[in-house]
Amino acid sequence: MGLQDDLRAQLIKQFPAEVIELAEQNGTRYYACPTCKRPVAKSDTTCPGCQQVLGWGKIKELETGPMGPRYATLKFEVAGDFSKGDCRKCPLSYIAKSATENVYECPLNLRSRCPIAIE
Repeated sequence: MGLQDDLRAQLIKQFPAEVIELAEQNGTRYYACPTCKRPVAKSDTTCPGCQQVLGWGKIKELETGPMGPRYATLKFEVAGDFSKGDCRKCPLSYIAKSATENVYECPLNLRSRCPIAIE
């Protein structure tokens, strides 16, 4: 029966178990494996101690809040000849120094994926 129990335990560990949040006596909070209670990092997909496959869904829900992710919209005027991705005319851009010249930079680092919608 010992071998069957070991195989059953290994099979069960292949199904994701939701990560839990624990607190130390000093109040420091950390994420832990639900199976062995060892600390895990957000980048871990399996527990380094017991190899349990980890699920992060509930932690992500808690971090984004009860309503899920929210989005903000900023509305501003642009020149009539402004086009999406034209950082030279975008009121959000700024002049930065590169090694050899001054360049217009997007503060959102989205130059090639400009999210601005023009009405």
